[in-house]
Amino acid sequence: MPYINNDGDNRLNNFPTEPKMYVAEANNGDTNRNYLVISVLGLILVVGSIFVAKAVS
Repeated sequence: MPYINNDGDNRLNNFPTEPKMYVAEANNGDTNRNYLVISVLGLILVVGSIFVAKAVS
């Protein structure tokens, strides 16, 4: 990470240069639907794992 060099006394600044900032965009309908599908699949995986563990023991 590059540091800022003071011209007069050749000392490095302790603070690195900051990265450029950006504004995040709002979620659209497709993204929300994808989150819902992934959540449901995760829930099915967890419930299925618990069911298999109970069946085996």
